[in-house]
Amino acid sequence: MERRIDLSNLDLDRAAEMVAARCAGWRERGLMVAELTWMDNDVSWPAPLLRDRGLVSRPKSLGARVHGEAGEAEFVLYAGGWADVMVIHPHIDEPASEYVELDDVEEFGSVLDRVVGFLASTGRARGRSS
Repeated sequence: MERRIDLSNLDLDRAAEMVAARCAGWRERGLMVAELTWMDNDVSWPAPLLRDRGLVSRPKSLGARVHGEAGEAEFVLYAGGWADVMVIHPHIDEPASEYVELDDVEEFGSVLDRVVGFLASTGRARGRSS
């Protein structure tokens, strides 16, 4: 698969549904989810980040942020076929970042589950030791 910023290889609306389907479970685990952000492929640079999907004609990226006591994770999924992930942990000096190539949008679900699962498990471990 060719990966370029201007391509629409992944269905970002499906990715937004995947995030929404997980929100209640994340909240039950003590995590908060920020409103999704969108960038439009059909506007000139610098493209603004928008919170209203209705204002985006052809999504270039979808941003999601999940945070809690154990830190935060930020995801930017690009329609071109990749995701940038950053995790900030309060007891680690440098944020951890990861670049993930995706051939199918459904693969994004496992990235979400793995990273947010780490935050949730770290938060529970800290809660037990306090």
